[in-house]
Amino acid sequence: MADIRKRVDIPDGVGRLAIVDGKCSDNYIDNILEILRQDMVALITDVDADDADNIVHGVADRLGLGDSLKLKAGLARLGGHRRNIGRYFMSVNQRGDYQFIPPHSEGNSSGGIELAAFFCYENSTDGGETIFMNIDESGKAWNLLREQVRRGRLTSRQLLPHEVLHAKALYHLDLSVDALQGDDQILQAGRTSIADLTVVDVLARPKKMFSRILGRSVYVYWDTIASIDFDSAREYECLLRQSGLLKVPPDGLAPIQMDNAAQRRILHSGVEYIQLFKAKITRKLASGDLVIQNNLTWCHAVTNWTPGSGSRRIVASFA
Repeated sequence: MADIRKRVDIPDGVGRLAIVDGKCSDNYIDNILEILRQDMVALITDVDADDADNIVHGVADRLGLGDSLKLKAGLARLGGHRRNIGRYFMSVNQRGDYQFIPPHSEGNSSGGIELAAFFCYENSTDGGETIFMNIDESGKAWNLLREQVRRGRLTSRQLLPHEVLHAKALYHLDLSVDALQGDDQILQAGRTSIADLTVVDVLARPKKMFSRILGRSVYVYWDTIASIDFDSAREYECLLRQSGLLKVPPDGLAPIQMDNAAQRRILHSGVEYIQLFKAKITRKLASGDLVIQNNLTWCHAVTNWTPGSGSRRIVASFA
């Protein structure tokens, strides 16, 4: 159980949410891009599903992410854990009753998702608020955090060209960037069909990624960092309790049952949110709301709600 006396004092960043009227379409793509370049979150109101598709595509295309947008939408269908909705949006991950989703940036350091968007069809529950949290890259937290990644370990030789292609196709390894590093902490290793190549799951130090929106490299709180850390769930539970946003059944519920990522957590980083985030925005998305954010510098999280209190249908798009 989280310490309910603990405070998670992240400054309110509501002023970092810039609202754009979706019915005033003159130069709205330019307006959204300028909002993102100021490292703010764009909220476009009063749009329909076709509008949302067109706006997200327009923004992604202007950033050189149009192909990535289409690819991510296609992978959702192939992966099977999400459903495509419209041209570029997909269903969000399923959760159990009373489960919340702590803050994270979508994806991992290999996938490199730069843009995230969320569109609301309906949100009539007694909770289900979205919390956007702006990453602080200047703190010491990044020395303590670890990302769970897959590496390749070669024992005695360089791979032949056709073996390099096989490693990419079969094991999703690009050995020019995915080779085992000296400070990686090995979790487990497995043999491959390629002689002298082992696939290794490791805990690696976070590395910066270049943001084409901001024109500089930034640290990212990837899902593969956030979802393996017990302390992230503890901090988020504390934040929800002190904000009055946590929904708990009358007979109580263990915190591990409320944490959507509980089964993936493997370490305690010791990192507190005050070391990791410099601002938060809490918004209950309403029908017709479209949010667009820099996925590298802003995390998204979701509060829980009482089962049967209403319907929440939010879809996501990534590039």
